[in-house]
Amino acid sequence: MKSKKTLPNLSRRKFLVLSGQGAAAVALASCAGGAAPAATSKPAATTAPAAPPKASGKVEFLAWGDSGDLAAWEKLQKSYAAKNPDVTLTVTPIADPNNNFYPKLQTAIAGGAPPQVASFQGWEWQVYADKNALAPIDDLIKRDKSEAAFPDLKSLNDSTLRKGKRYLIPLQLATMVMYYAKKPFTEAGVPFPTNDWTFEQFQDIAKKLTNPSKKMWGYQPNNAWFRDIHWIRGTGKAEFDSVMDPKKAMFNQPEIANILQTVVVDMAYKDKTAPTAADMTGNANQIQTGNCAMKYDGPWWFTSMNSQKLRDEGKNVEFDVVLMPKQADGSRPHRGWAEGVAVLKSNNIEGGWSLANFLGGEEGQKTYSESTGRIPSIQKLVQDWWIPTVAKAGFGCNNAQAFIDANKNTQLDVVSGIPRSKMWAEIVKPAGWDPMVAGTKKASDVLADVDAKLTKALDEYWAANK
Repeated sequence: MKSKKTLPNLSRRKFLVLSGQGAAAVALASCAGGAAPAATSKPAATTAPAAPPKASGKVEFLAWGDSGDLAAWEKLQKSYAAKNPDVTLTVTPIADPNNNFYPKLQTAIAGGAPPQVASFQGWEWQVYADKNALAPIDDLIKRDKSEAAFPDLKSLNDSTLRKGKRYLIPLQLATMVMYYAKKPFTEAGVPFPTNDWTFEQFQDIAKKLTNPSKKMWGYQPNNAWFRDIHWIRGTGKAEFDSVMDPKKAMFNQPEIANILQTVVVDMAYKDKTAPTAADMTGNANQIQTGNCAMKYDGPWWFTSMNSQKLRDEGKNVEFDVVLMPKQADGSRPHRGWAEGVAVLKSNNIEGGWSLANFLGGEEGQKTYSESTGRIPSIQKLVQDWWIPTVAKAGFGCNNAQAFIDANKNTQLDVVSGIPRSKMWAEIVKPAGWDPMVAGTKKASDVLADVDAKLTKALDEYWAANK
């Protein structure tokens, strides 16, 4: 899932509308864990395990997505309906160029009519769990033997657990590495980057590939904090005192200021090895248009580079990927997380779990991955199926192993009672990235202001949630 950005304030009062759904809803919510059936009088040795309850009733799925996701949801809706004829499934897809997904979800919750299932990024669902809008799924996972979707990876656990309970059902492992378009390298006679390259080599390659007369730049910037997190963490520093429930913002450290000055400001305005934001207006002068040689992104970007549709139209860009260049942190952290769906507390939790469990199962993850390029969370699928079938055969990514290697040390953005999207939209973007991206201020000029405003917001949050 690509970034869904702004999450406006949702008051405790609005969330507590859920508690007005009546005693039946409260009872259902208390059963969300799917407790084991009561023991019978027969000896345990001869008692067959009880079958999971059969899903029925109405299930609504509020599904985020770009074009690849929307195609996957259509296929998955048909597959699930064929297997669950007693469920009336409604999928409400939201292509989200204007950041409408979370506001629509909040409106449904506040109005007392939440969907049974909703899409979530790995850092956005926690506030909903904190306000008792989501159903924990630990006992349901155990009951239905669905553990394969939850490999023991730190970034996945950080993305799916909250205060010891599991809420998010992962449909993908999101990991970001460096893409490179092959044609600019070949034309310039520059060797392709390798997994052991350094940041200095990255800068040198970007300079060699930049050709103003051809409107060719070495690197396409992402121009967003959440897309620059790898550069930050590669210094060995982090933007907060803790990634999980921070209390203090720490952007204004020399190492962070220096790397952001380089990749956000100087590459565009001083070295001119990256296009400015103005150059990229209207999706112009980017890697997929043939004007940039490198870009930092995840496997969902496959569909923008070399899908069958693009090949049929003659618009594909031959590419491959490598690990992000080495920086000061020898452990070489990469940005990574899990994304998927969560079951909301509603009048049909069992139906919601049935759909979510299907989406997170092997058939669901395969269908989703084929349409979107994303990496399944079920580990046996990754090496044996995703790399040869999706990454290589489907999209022409020969070094897809780089995503798997990056997953060994991936770090989540930030998890807080103030969602990252709210931090970005209200503070980090206007106070920090907007002036840096515009080239009007240096990183060292804006990061102290970012820290002051973010820490104040965190102080207020913690004061209200003692």
